[in-house]
Amino acid sequence: MELNVASVRAYLKAGYSAKKSLRAGGCLLIALTALAMARPAQAVVHASLLMDARSGKVLYAYHANERTHPASLTKLMTLYLTFQRLQAGRMRLDERLHISPHAAGQQPSKMWLRAGGTVSVRSCILGIISHSANDAAVTLAEGMAGTEWRFTRLMNEQARRLGMTHTIFFNASGLPDGRQWTTAYDMAKLARALIYTFPQYYHFFDVHAFRYQGRTLYSYDRLPLEYTGVDGMKTGYINSSGFNIVTSAVRNHRRLIGVVLGGATAHSRDLQMIALLNRGFRSPLLTAHVTSHPRLVHHRPARKVLASLPENPNQTGDNTWVIQVGGGFRSAYQVRRVLHSARLSAPSLMHHGHAIVVLLRGRQYRARFAHLSRISAFEACSALRSRRFTCRILSHAPERPQYMASTAEGAPAKAH
Repeated sequence: MELNVASVRAYLKAGYSAKKSLRAGGCLLIALTALAMARPAQAVVHASLLMDARSGKVLYAYHANERTHPASLTKLMTLYLTFQRLQAGRMRLDERLHISPHAAGQQPSKMWLRAGGTVSVRSCILGIISHSANDAAVTLAEGMAGTEWRFTRLMNEQARRLGMTHTIFFNASGLPDGRQWTTAYDMAKLARALIYTFPQYYHFFDVHAFRYQGRTLYSYDRLPLEYTGVDGMKTGYINSSGFNIVTSAVRNHRRLIGVVLGGATAHSRDLQMIALLNRGFRSPLLTAHVTSHPRLVHHRPARKVLASLPENPNQTGDNTWVIQVGGGFRSAYQVRRVLHSARLSAPSLMHHGHAIVVLLRGRQYRARFAHLSRISAFEACSALRSRRFTCRILSHAPERPQYMASTAEGAPAKAH
């Protein structure tokens, strides 16, 4: 049960009335109990903010300058400093970083890095974005500053430069530290800086599954898989913060940044974010809504495409082949996980192909890649089969394939 301000006040009022009939020792016990119960409600700040990314204009704010604990949103600053160093040529994506006992000993979520070994900068970035890996965050921090403590000085200096006046960092991961604070407004500033300062690295935020040393690490952020237009950022949770999220989404050439802090559950937090984004885009529709980039659906009445990944603007030529990965799935969420894993496993799909989620009659979902060349289709299936995926080439479309842009028909996929 969520303990809100009203319930705390009622509890304290009842305790005050009752103490008149109790001895001093009993009064003290009631007072201490009430204080212990009240602390969680006082610690968790409920805040939200919606910003127009291009202008920086705040469209909606609720307790946006109230300080709370950032949890794993802290890693957005760790990534900012990583991208900054990459952009300056002082670090490479394929550079190997030493894994210290301190980094390997971080609490989960983690990649389970082994002390004494090495890991690439790219893997650390993907581990942070896809799985909020604390050991990867500390490894990056130590690789840039020697120690995590020195790295926090760089974090705080950068926060001041970005105008994050209510934020202070004491670690690189966001693991519990009562001295670490931020606000919804400060996190929106950081998200906006990431998007526009490092556009060449923003594509990393669209990775929702990452395979490392035989394990597939999945993202905790479901919104990119459930809400059309969302293409990043980060979730976070510790007991003292509640469920946090920073989200960026694009529709009709307009990008919004949303921040929700202190959610009671991951589900309620996501619903708050959906409400914010809908408010900003002025649309009640979720995944099935038409966006500025039409989602392609084969013109058959029996099928609907609920959503698709962003189209690759570099596609050229007669790319009319389609492949299907796996068999039938029960939800669009499962299909999107398969599509992201497939992209990581087949190099040709990283640069070609349009990923789509197809809904058939009977609530069966299919994972497919369309707009492939013949060579790309065969190469992709070959690579996927070697990684133990089921893959088949369905057919290739005629010279003028009958495709249409998806509409808002049908119920949107359920948000989680």
